[in-house]
Amino acid sequence: MAHWFLIAGILLLAAGGEAVLRGGVGIARVAGLSPVLIGLLVIATATAAPELFVSLRAATTGAPDIALGTIIGGNIFMLLFVLGFGALIRPMASPPKVVLRDGGVMLGASLVIVFFALNGDLSRREGLFLLLGFVVYLVATLLTDWRRSADHSVALARALARSRSEPPPVVGALFLLLLGVICLVLGALFTVDGSVALARTLHLQQTFVGLTVIAFGTSLPKLIATLVAAGRGDTDVTVGHLIGANVFNLLGVLGITAVVAPLAVSRMLASADVYVMAVASAALLPLLAMRWRLSRPRGGLLVICYVGYFAFLVWRQGLLSFSLLGIG
Repeated sequence: MAHWFLIAGILLLAAGGEAVLRGGVGIARVAGLSPVLIGLLVIATATAAPELFVSLRAATTGAPDIALGTIIGGNIFMLLFVLGFGALIRPMASPPKVVLRDGGVMLGASLVIVFFALNGDLSRREGLFLLLGFVVYLVATLLTDWRRSADHSVALARALARSRSEPPPVVGALFLLLLGVICLVLGALFTVDGSVALARTLHLQQTFVGLTVIAFGTSLPKLIATLVAAGRGDTDVTVGHLIGANVFNLLGVLGITAVVAPLAVSRMLASADVYVMAVASAALLPLLAMRWRLSRPRGGLLVICYVGYFAFLVWRQGLLSFSLLGIG
């Protein structure tokens, strides 16, 4: 029964995120917001909504490992597997501004999380610090993208891509927004409670479930969008979209969650997974800077790294013995 709750929760999160996205964009367009603001605030926030609702639910119900595991595992999954697999299908452009500005912020945020994890918790003060960094990032992005063309602004390109479709009427947009929030609340409830029950039934660590199953579920819309864009050859903003999602998760989602309910950082996460996230962020930037393009071989390398990390998680959980592989 627990796994059905988990599956239903992930599906509700995906549906809720899309409904909030469509409703939010419709209302923002009716309100006359500029495309840059729509892309930077509405679309990016709606994209991070599943992680936010899951993290808040987990943190407020005494499951900090799931809250942190969802963010850390999701970021690693997006940087290594989603981005790498997309590049295997179609090499992806990585503009210098995205790599240097957004990638630099992502790396800095990852290092800050590593530093905070050394203390064993994320306090409200540290959550406020993350939120302050998030606000600074939003303002800097807005100022540097305000007069840029869609070719040089990820936020503007995403907003223009959404504007191709006919916006729903105001009533319809409000309905979609409300429906999306309801789906996100229920999806977070089912996902967290189902994962806790599943971990208890199968004798799995909550950390493992958060880093794998829930991280995959909340990142599924980004994976689908990346694969669709790669298949169509429309990958100009994919790198910026995924890096921006990581920044939103680390600064925005974790910041809000820690302010609402301070998070204890388990020794397991603090001793390995936060470092994997930081190393993945650091290693990705030079790969993107090579000719400002993520090639198929480098994409394959990222996927191999994620497979190795996943194998490590399975081994750490006790589900894989190296003796079965003929090692040791």
